[in-house]
Amino acid sequence: MIRMVIADDETMTRMGLSQLAWEKEGFAVAGVAENGLEALELVRSAEPDLLLTDIRMPGLDGLALMEAAHREKPGLKVIFITAYHHMEYALQAIKLGALGFVLKPTDPDEILETCRNAKKRIEEERERKRAEEGLRGQLKEISLALQNKLVPEPEEAAPHGVVQDILADMAEQYASEITIEQMARKYHFHPDYLSRMFKRETGDHFSNTLARIRMQKAVELLADRRVKVYEISEKVGIRDTRYFGQLFKKRYGVTPGDFRKRLFAGQPETESEAEEA
Repeated sequence: MIRMVIADDETMTRMGLSQLAWEKEGFAVAGVAENGLEALELVRSAEPDLLLTDIRMPGLDGLALMEAAHREKPGLKVIFITAYHHMEYALQAIKLGALGFVLKPTDPDEILETCRNAKKRIEEERERKRAEEGLRGQLKEISLALQNKLVPEPEEAAPHGVVQDILADMAEQYASEITIEQMARKYHFHPDYLSRMFKRETGDHFSNTLARIRMQKAVELLADRRVKVYEISEKVGIRDTRYFGQLFKKRYGVTPGDFRKRLFAGQPETESEAEEA
């Protein structure tokens, strides 16, 4: 749900706005204010995503409210309600960062449509923020991978004996076809028994661990812009490029190509990347 605060000094307008079908549209009204000072307090206490406010109010007008609110919550989206003869304020508000405005007398359909557009913008920014947060962790993996290290999962702490040897084999031979049956023959165990032992000591299945190692190596290769994305699949031991892409997106939330674009965002495209595109 998108949290919103409504502010208007006119009682009838304020009541009408608060009674629109907000919940059906995916909004939760976190508070209603009758002046700018009340609205600012609600921004501080309710932490809304969207502020729908009259542009001319006593005490603290809409422009001053937006400026103060953005200091409290920089990502807050603001939509103004304004009379036609106050259009110059609305245009100034747009220049200062308002998302849009609606003219009085207010049309419920127009208000809802403007807020729907704001909702879409907020959701896109949320998704981008989640992706960026995920990339922070992935960049740590890159740093370690570039030092030829692997990032163990918490449950993989201190594997012993033959399982430790198998993990070393997997780290060295990840580009080859590796199966639990091969490891069982090499270390003279029954495959089922070895599979249970591996799961018990690492906390995860053999296939999941191998996929994780391969994905970490893929991250390392994506940091090398000389290697084309479609080449990385085979280099990490996955012959099916489509399956490789699915595994990568499942683990990191983005495709290998998008991961590289975000990693080198703002940097010029290389000749190899241009050819691949």
